Amino acid sequence: MATIIPEVVDKSMRKLCESLQFRIPDTVVSVYVYGSTALNAFIEGSSDIDFLVFVNRTLTPSDIRLISEAHKDVEQTLSGLDIMGAYIRQEDLGKSVGEIPLVPTYFDKKIQSDGNGDLNPVTWWILKRYGICVYGQQMSFNYEISSNELIKYVINNMNSYWIGWIDRLEKNLNSTGMTEHSVPLEQLDFAVEWCTLGMLRQFYTIREHEVTSKIGAGEYGLTQLPERWHGLIREAIAIKRREKSREYASQLKRLNDLVELLRLIHTESNLFLQKLN
Repeated sequence: MATIIPEVVDKSMRKLCESLQFRIPDTVVSVYVYGSTALNAFIEGSSDIDFLVFVNRTLTPSDIRLISEAHKDVEQTLSGLDIMGAYIRQEDLGKSVGEIPLVPTYFDKKIQSDGNGDLNPVTWWILKRYGICVYGQQMSFNYEISSNELIKYVINNMNSYWIGWIDRLEKNLNSTGMTEHSVPLEQLDFAVEWCTLGMLRQFYTIREHEVTSKIGAGEYGLTQLPERWHGLIREAIAIKRREKSREYASQLKRLNDLVELLRLIHTESNLFLQKLN
């Protein structure tokens, strides 16, 4: 089934491509969207619009200022969007992290000239299998990302970035001043959605050798993990979908369960790989 590009994604990318073509003509080869849009899981108001712009030359500081202006055009016309992406030379398509020079990256409504652009095996995997060309020529995805490369990247990320999240949450839970009434509700909502679904995406990749969306990962977790954790997973899905339903009366209980669930996902993922090896 063909992926239908949501209207807000289509409008934002059309506006961006028009603005880029006006400001840096004969430079952009193609523009792709990936992430939740490509995985047929975009949720307006919740999902980022992930893009990659492929260019035919190294961009100059003057080019980057013009790109920043192009993004301001988009933000002024279509406010309230979370658009993030990178500008990459077409010859760097599919290269490993260490082989790619720092690239202009757009994130949090600002252009950074020396970012990493989220160019990693997960991005390349999604782009090759599901990426959608919204402007210019179709790219030839001649690179290969093996499932072993994908899983190695994911488990390293789990054992660095995500373990850091778990440690910080546990430290907050055990802090002296933490009470039922001092739990920051909005921050906890974010942590429940971001961490639960983010780690379940990696849990899914490690076990299935494929990539799924956050909602897909949550639904997978409901089929693979004990019922003890289903309430928290359902809550994470509801937050992602911007629904108001919640499963917990106690915020301390919710924070405690979040830490325990994340520890479980981390442990089970590492054990699963150990058994394979």
